[in-house]
Parts: sequence; C-alpha cells; structure tokens
Amino acid sequence: MEALAAARTDDVRHDEGRLFALVYGVNDEHARLLADAYGAYLATNALGAGAVFPSLARLEADVVGDSLGLLGSTDGAGSFTSGGTESIIMALRAAKETRRAAGTYPADPEVVVPTSAHPAFEKACELMEMRCVRTPLAADYTADTAAFAAALSERTVAAAGSAPCYPFGTVDDIPAMAAAAAARDVHFHTDACVGGFALPWLVAAGRVRVPDFDFRVPGVRSVSADLHKYGFAARGTSLVLYRERALKRAATFRLGTWTGGPYVTPTLAGSRPGGAIAAAWAATRYFGREGYTALHMALRDLADRYAGGARAAGFRVLGDPPMSVFAIAPVDPAMDPNAVADRMLERGWALLRQPTDPPSIHLLLTPRHTAACERFCQDLAWAAAAVRASGARSATTSDYTR
Repeated sequence: MEALAAARTDDVRHDEGRLFALVYGVNDEHARLLADAYGAYLATNALGAGAVFPSLARLEADVVGDSLGLLGSTDGAGSFTSGGTESIIMALRAAKETRRAAGTYPADPEVVVPTSAHPAFEKACELMEMRCVRTPLAADYTADTAAFAAALSERTVAAAGSAPCYPFGTVDDIPAMAAAAAARDVHFHTDACVGGFALPWLVAAGRVRVPDFDFRVPGVRSVSADLHKYGFAARGTSLVLYRERALKRAATFRLGTWTGGPYVTPTLAGSRPGGAIAAAWAATRYFGREGYTALHMALRDLADRYAGGARAAGFRVLGDPPMSVFAIAPVDPAMDPNAVADRMLERGWALLRQPTDPPSIHLLLTPRHTAACERFCQDLAWAAAAVRASGARSATTSDYTR
C-alpha cells in the first residue's frame, strides 16, 4: 500500500478539482460508499448472477428497472456493461442481428452518426464490419438534421444522436433524427452516456429545456447511459437499454454446444465484476431522486460560474450546452487555446484540448470542482493574458488519447 501511495505522486490531483475529464467524484463520503459497496462484492462474478449470486441479479434488475423508468420506458430491458463503448457496441449488435434475422441485412452496411458522436461508433463499426458515416454539425454545434436525414439509405443498419455529445455538451434534435430513421425502419440509438443520469433531473426540476431524447421519442429503440459518469457510480458501470426485450435477445450471445455446457452472455464480457453492480446500486440508493436533483442543480449553477469566468478571460462557450459539460474557445481567433492550456498546466490544471473548429478547451465539472472555481477563473485570466501578450503557440493539440 505504501508503494501504491508513492506511485500516485505524479498523478493529477483530481480530488482537488484539478482535472476536468475522466473522473466523476462527489466527496470523501461518497468515495468511501463506493469502495465499501464494491468491496462487499469484490469476489463475486455477474456471470453467475441468478443461480449462484441471486443477489446480483436482483441488484442489476433494480438499477435497470429504475433507469428504464427514468428514461421513459415502461416495458423495456437492459444490461450492465463496462462503459459507454460497450453499451454502444451492444446496441449496434442488436440492430445488426435484428436485420440479419429478418433477412434484410445489406451487403454494404452503414451506421450514420453526427461528426460529434463518440468514437465508440467507429470502434463498433470496425469490429462488426460496418462503415461509419459521419454527418456535419449545424452552427449551434448540434447535428445538422437535414444532412443526417440525407445520409440515410437502404444501406443504413443503425443511426444515432447524442444527449449530449461529449465535445460540446450540446443535445442533438433526437425527435427529428429518430423520425427520419423510423421513416426508413432504421434502428435509432440515443447515446446518453453523458446525460442519461443528469438531464432527466434537470428537466424535471424545470432548470433546463431540451428536446426529448429517450424512450419518450417513438423512434428511439435503444439508449446508452453511463452510471459511472453523472450517476456517480464506480468506474466500469454503464447501461445499454432497449425499447423491446426482443432487442436484448438479439444482442445476447448464446452457445449451446460447448463441452462446458450452455454459455449465454448479454454483453461482450463473460465475467463481469459484481462489485461494480453493487456500487452502482448503492450510489443510486444513496442519492435517490432528491439527491440527484440537488447535485445536478448545483452543477448547472457551477457551470454558469465557470462559463462566466471563461467569458471574463476572453473565451466564449460553444453552442448552448444544458448541463455541466461544455467547450470554450477564444473570442480572438489569433489566441491559441492550447497555449493557454499549457500555461494552466504550469499551475496544476489539467485541461482537455480539442482540435475542433474552432480549437477549444473542454470542461467537465463535478462537485469536486466547486471549491476550485474561483482559483481556476483567476488562473485562466492570467494564462489568457500571458498568451495574448506573448502570442505563444503550442505544439500540443490534444490530450488523453494515448
């Protein structure tokens, strides 16, 4: 344990709000809850949920059922996965296998998504030998719905939009996109990995207004939502949710001829850590409706404070992001945001650089960033002024991609 503590010496101090990506923390009590719940089920394996570990089956069913209800479903199905990437892969597998079973799978299959959609769609297409077609964005950094609809064809197996997309935190017009997909009987997936456990609480509280994006939209056939993001569960927990149980059956892998006996898995993984399921169950019970609403209302207010500090430093927010994920770009196009990020790193702030148009800095906020807000805004103003005065340029354009 001493060696592990020493190994963390050079890590970014995320518990002090110095990191604006990758980690979703609340406070020390919350961290202990996740560790304790995970530890209680550390040795369990969800491959044996049901017959061997019936408690895991109950915990998973509780969280899946509650999440379906939160996202507008009364009769759907779903599974825990290791993260948003696996959830997206499983949703596209359900679409593919449904078409194969119907005998309508095209020879040159495609998946249509906006430019801002997560790279997991590319990964899924590469794994399943489909082509990922990217469509342009509108001026407000949401999907250009006309371009999206025009890209759909007889080759399209699935299509998707984001609620919100990760780069800009903007929510695509899911009703329009899902309707275009439904007109061609194309499986439409909503990637709500970022917003699935944030936007519903904000909308219900009247804090934000966004287009419907979940199963309330008739054409949406599957949704991915990450518990380990704004559900504040332990890392390694996402959900893939299906409008119909038949879609989950289509995505499930079955082998009845193995010498070890029948082998059935609803996700890519065989073994799945029971601790992750237990910690997710504990987090959802710990916060509940009131806790999640209070958390996300406070985060929305915190986003306004950070955005205000960014504007005062000479930045603008791209688009109209409704929650606590957004991107900022210099008002002066001559100022290099990557050089600003360099200067911020000198003072211990780790910022995600985005090679977008225009180049931007990405901010993802959690409760851990509350106490750091004033100092961050001061340092951002200092860094921007220093870059503006020197005209510095940076050789680094992106991070966290290694």
